[in-house]
This record gives sequence, C-alpha cells and structure tokens, in this order.
Amino acid sequence: MIKWQIRFIHSKSVATFPSLFPLSAKPSADSIKGKRRQHLNPWFVTGLIDAEGCFSLGLSANEKYKYNYKVALHFSMSLHEKDKDLLVRLKDFFGVGTVIKHGPASLQYKISSVKDLSILILHCNNYPLITKKRIDFELFKKAFDIFKTKLHLTDAGFNEILSIRASINLGLGQNLILAFPNILAIEKPNIEDWKIQDPNWISGFTSGDGCFHVSLVKTSFTKTGYSVGLRFQLTQHNRDYELFKSLIDYLRCGRVEDNLKLSICNYVVYNFNDITNIIIPFFDKYPIQGVKSLDFIDFKKIATLMKEKDHLDIEGIEKIIKIKSNMNKLRR
Repeated sequence: MIKWQIRFIHSKSVATFPSLFPLSAKPSADSIKGKRRQHLNPWFVTGLIDAEGCFSLGLSANEKYKYNYKVALHFSMSLHEKDKDLLVRLKDFFGVGTVIKHGPASLQYKISSVKDLSILILHCNNYPLITKKRIDFELFKKAFDIFKTKLHLTDAGFNEILSIRASINLGLGQNLILAFPNILAIEKPNIEDWKIQDPNWISGFTSGDGCFHVSLVKTSFTKTGYSVGLRFQLTQHNRDYELFKSLIDYLRCGRVEDNLKLSICNYVVYNFNDITNIIIPFFDKYPIQGVKSLDFIDFKKIATLMKEKDHLDIEGIEKIIKIKSNMNKLRR
C-alpha cells in the first residue's frame, strides 16, 4: 500500500522585507501589453526552462542509417495555446527555432539544428539551470558535442550516445533495451550548486509552473456564507525539495509541502500578510509573463478587496466570484 506523507516546513516572515519591493501603481491595459512585448530577462528565460523545458535525445529506428537508428537532439517547450505570445517571445529571445501546433490546445517551441542548439547551450552555460533538470542538460550537452563532430557515426560514439540516452529523462525505453541489451547508463554528473542567483528566475519559473489560487468555501460561520482564502503555489518533482526549501529563506515566507504519493513538492504561501506584503510586491518588481500575468492581476484585485474588508459583505463576495470565474483554467 502506498503511504501518503506530507511534510511541512515553516518560515518566519521578516517585517522589513516588504520595503525591498515597493508596490507599483495599478497597470493599465496598454502598459501590460507593453510589458509583454519587452525583451525577456535571461534569468527569467532560465527559470522558464527549469519549469517547462525539455532536453531530448532521440533514437528512432531507420534502416538508412549505419546502426539502423537515427540520432536526433532537440529542445522543446510546450504551453497552452493561450501562451502563444510567450513562446513567440522566447523564439525572439534566442533568434532561432519554431513555434508549432502541439496537441488540441497547446503549442510547442522547438529547436533542432546543431547551429541553433549551440545558441541555447551557450545561454544555459551563462545562466545555469538550478533544478535537477540541470543534470539532463549536462548530459544533453555531452551528446551534443558527440553529435556535432559526427562521432555518433562511429562505434564508440554511437555506444556513448546510447549510454547517455540511458541516463537522460526516462532512459532507453523497452525497444532500445531489447535492441542494445549490453548498454550501461553513463554516470550522471554530480551538481552541488542549486542556489537562486537572480529574482527573475523565480518570475520565470512561476510563469511556467506557478499558480495563484483563490478559494471560496461555503460556511455557516460568516455573514456572507463564504470564507475566502488566497494561495500562491509552485509545484515541482520532489527531487527538487531542497531547492524549494531555499525559497523559504529567499522570499522570507511560505512553507514546503512534500507529497510522496504523487512524488511532488509544493512551495506554498497561505498567510494573507505574506501574500500582500511580500509575494505581490515581489512580482510587481519582477513581473510574471504570459497568461499567468493575467491571473496575477486578478489575484491582486481580490487581495485588495480583502484588504479593504469587502469580502465580509455580499457585494464584495459577488465581485470576488466574478473575478475568480475567469482565472486559471477558466480564463477565456
């Protein structure tokens, strides 16, 4: 039987912290569009890659090639079609790649050629990934060096490609294991530095894997019949548990909940004062990009209503219900 264990790591908020992130004026529609057209911060891009990027080393059966398998490397990022603007801006940032349809309601940004991948690799060398995805990147880079020099066309090079593939992402897969039973996985690199080096990394990661959640719970203990709660959340595989713990010290608020049943961990902030005095000012200063920026704006609207105690009367609750009805997956 699988056990479901949740660990809670708490932090203490620092009262002087909010002064680091002064509240900005409420943005107009034109100013929001202007921000979305701005050039992406390189650390923001790294955070987004840490959240949603994928480094793939493909081996597909093809009798035209020496070993009956074609080797292909590519980087990809898939987002909901609502985030087309963000993917296009990512393409503009690197100056290479394509944005293509990828599923009924998603798009994918993809880089495939050796020349274009070298641009991505240079970026990730200069602005390093800090999740465990960094391990996949280092293995991908090793395969890239073999591929660009065409050493994968030799026995030794092809076997090394197979060994790398056995360690990257989900491994060789059953078909490749049957085709190459004697291949051993290459040792994964040991990377110790997982520290957040720039606040824009957090805004990039949040733009990919963040959530601004508003809960409305029916209750008999309030005049309005509802209890309102706010939650900021980041989600990642629990192999990045230690990185998420470091967010507590970096942002000086929140806690980490570790769900062993789902192999995930969440960095969460529930405390209303922390949300209004730390989280919202932080993202005012280091903006979220893409469709999640709209969720953040709505989240701020509700936080303002709650700060002014409007959620304690029926009219305020109706405003909150209306705003919440167009957030996250419900956004039209």
